[in-house]
Amino acid sequence: MGLFSINYSKAGPGVPKNGPKKKPFFLFWEIFFRKFWKLVPLNIVYFLLCLPIITIGPATAGFTKVIRNFSQEKHAFVWSDFFEAFMKNLKQAFPVGIFDVLVTVSIVLGFQIYPSMAAQNSFYYVPYVLSISIGIILLIMHFYIYLMIVTVDLPLKNIFKNAFILSCVAIKKNLITLVCVVLVIGGVFALSWYVSMFFLLLYPLIALSLAQMIICFNSYPVIQKYIINPYYEERGEQNPETRYLQPLGEEEAVFTDKGGSEAPIKGQQNRKGKIIS
Repeated sequence: MGLFSINYSKAGPGVPKNGPKKKPFFLFWEIFFRKFWKLVPLNIVYFLLCLPIITIGPATAGFTKVIRNFSQEKHAFVWSDFFEAFMKNLKQAFPVGIFDVLVTVSIVLGFQIYPSMAAQNSFYYVPYVLSISIGIILLIMHFYIYLMIVTVDLPLKNIFKNAFILSCVAIKKNLITLVCVVLVIGGVFALSWYVSMFFLLLYPLIALSLAQMIICFNSYPVIQKYIINPYYEERGEQNPETRYLQPLGEEEAVFTDKGGSEAPIKGQQNRKGKIIS
């Protein structure tokens, strides 16, 4: 055999059907880099559609739908799925987007006004702390709000209620997500402030997609566990999203898994042929 030859007569190790799953950290980065060149144009379009402000809600719904599928290793057409989710969820996403803008402006103004007022009267530290607390709670709730808008058919008030419950139930995972998102968004800002303003280009190019990928990767399984799976369990049905995880019966199986049980294939010894003169 040559140096770069492959011996196809030798049995390989095979792929175990019940092999160990990849660690979430490594799986996340594998998905992210695999989808990188789809996330960049998606990030640019989302950034441009958010500039008019009034389209933030529907744009975030489309953005979330595509990245949700990517994070769960499901297929998604970047443009058609984005604009389909944009229009389909317009009724719910639009008021949420307006609400987000108003709350964000209020909290930012509170951060500027209350500290100066508290310097004269310590009582104003109370609304200042409340503003920070409400901002953090709403931010964590938004890990779930848009995901539920594009995933489940619920009234908007129930979506907000469930988002608040999930923000409390999965507090550990939510805090990890929050820290990661702050590191991404804040890290880009720090680089642009202390190194070069050119790092601000990361926001319209990839930073928003990376932050949303973290949110969807960590938060969608929580929605599955506490909202989607119980819905099917109450009806005695099986969640179509998890059906592929169940072992197949003998009649359903396409092939029989015999990984590791095959006898090794012995290659034939090379023999010199006769020379015909």
